[in-house]
Parts: sequence; structure tokens; C-alpha cells
Amino acid sequence: MWHDSYVLVVLVIAGLVVIACVVMVSLGHGGEMAEFPPDVPPLELPAAGQMAPADLIALQLPIGLVGYSTQAVDETLHRVSVALGERDTRIAVLEQRVSELSYARLQAREETKRAETAEPSEKAEPKQAEDAGREPEVPTGAAREGRDGDLADAEEAW
Repeated sequence: MWHDSYVLVVLVIAGLVVIACVVMVSLGHGGEMAEFPPDVPPLELPAAGQMAPADLIALQLPIGLVGYSTQAVDETLHRVSVALGERDTRIAVLEQRVSELSYARLQAREETKRAETAEPSEKAEPKQAEDAGREPEVPTGAAREGRDGDLADAEEAW
């Protein structure tokens, strides 16, 4: 009979030691776990700036024990988000440049019209004397395009 009470005390003390050890390890006093290399091959995706839709279509994500590998999906989403961000930035810069060029061209046209309307009589007299001996010019394709040619150049740069 005397041994039953000792066994109970030993079991309670052992339980308290186990609980104390679990608390110490959960607080980080038991050391760190080793980091293992991933079991999946690296993704074969191009750099973010060179990524194309075909790269995503051909992508085969590795499958883990419970679905797709989280690390591979995270890496893919990060690369795609960087590529989309770079593309959106480039589009914004190009749109800004187009609007600046359009505004500058509009300002130049207005200045030219103002200059022509301000001095029509002074320019017309010397030009009429020069044009009297020459045949009228037929505009070439590039000269006829005028404004449309510049718009086409801006669209090509776009």
C-alpha cells in the first residue's frame, strides 16, 4: 500500500516536467528546427520582364501531398505580379509620352495658325511674286499625310 502513493507522486512530477518541457520548446528555448531543401525542381519561368502568356499556359506546377506545392505557387504568383507591374508601369509611361506629344503638337499648330492669321498680307505678297513663274506643286504621299503620318508614328511607338 505504501508504494501506491509514491507512484502517484512520481507520475505527477513526470507529467509536470513533460508539460514544462513542452512550454519551453514552444517558447523557442529548445533550439531551432533544421531547414531542408525543397523536394521540387525549380520552376522554368523566364525573368519577370520577359514573361509571355505562353509561358503561363505551358507551366506545370509540381503537385505535393495535399495539392499543388505552396512554394512553387507562391513563386509563380510573385513573378507574374512583378511582370504585370512592370507592364502597367511601361503602359503608363507610354501613355504619358503620347499625351505630351499630342499636346505639344496641338500647341505648335495653334502657334502656326496664330502666326499665319497675324501676318497674312506680309507673307502673301512675296510668295505671290515667287509663285507666278512656277507650276503648282502636287503634294507627295508623306506631305498629304501631314497630321495622320504623325499619328501613325505615335501609334507605332505605342
